[in-house]
Amino acid sequence: MINRRLALGLIATATTIDASRIAFAKEKHHLNGRDLLGEKIKKNGKHKIHTTGKKADVFAEVSNGKVTSVTAAGMQVKKVRSRQKLADTTPGITLASMQLAQADIYYYGYWVYDDLTDYYYWFPAEYVIVDSSWIDYVG
Repeated sequence: MINRRLALGLIATATTIDASRIAFAKEKHHLNGRDLLGEKIKKNGKHKIHTTGKKADVFAEVSNGKVTSVTAAGMQVKKVRSRQKLADTTPGITLASMQLAQADIYYYGYWVYDDLTDYYYWFPAEYVIVDSSWIDYVG
C-alpha cells in the first residue's frame, strides 16, 4: 500500500521534472520602420521611432537618407533580412502572380531584443545600407 508521503513525493517530483521542460515563448513585435520614421528620413541625426514595452526608447540614426543604425537603452540590436514582408500597415489582397514577382526582394530589419521580447523594425532596401552584415531572419 502506498502511503500519503510517498504519493505526494512522486507528484512533486513529476511536476518538477515536467516544469523544467517548459520554455517560455518570447513576444515578437514586427513594426513598419518606414512608417515609424516618416519624414525624419530626410533629416540627418538620431530620431526616436518607438518606445518598447519596458519603456525603452528606440532611436534610428539617419545619414544621407539612410538608416545607419538603431539603438535602445538596455537592449541588444542585430541586423536581419527577410524575403517575407513581416510588417504591413494596410491589409489587402496579394495575388499569387504578384508574390512570384517579388520573390527576390529583401526587407531589412533591426532586431531589438532582451530576455522577454523581440522587436523588429522593418525597412525597404532603399532605406538602409545593404552590405554583407545582414543575417537571414529565422522566425
